Amino acid sequence: MKKKLLAAFILLLSLCFSGSALALAPESEDNGIISPMSALSVNCGLTHSSGSTYVAWASATSSVSETITVTVKLYRVVGGTLTLITSGSNSATGTSVSVNRSASLSAGSYRVVATASGSISSSASRTRNYTVS
Repeated sequence: MKKKLLAAFILLLSLCFSGSALALAPESEDNGIISPMSALSVNCGLTHSSGSTYVAWASATSSVSETITVTVKLYRVVGGTLTLITSGSNSATGTSVSVNRSASLSAGSYRVVATASGSISSSASRTRNYTVS
């Protein structure tokens, strides 16, 4: 009987100590504010419009509403040298933003580079190469 009473007392005592340790946990530093996780993605391309006119475009999407800035740059590639043909950027608050720039292109190799950054998420970039014939 004494062993059962002693075991119950030790169990009760250990529960008291473990309960107080949990009760004394520090407050979180963010004061209960939950920050949304976001994923920013960017896409780009070169689309034929008419004749020798092409449109370089870029679009960015985020999984949360934030201020997004997207930039598109169109380069002519000759050997290893890049020559900037046109560029543009656009900024908006929401989950998506896009930008378009048109240019008259002759036959050759071209590169479209898109970059995006968000006020919550980090940046993203994408590069695509094209041949105009």
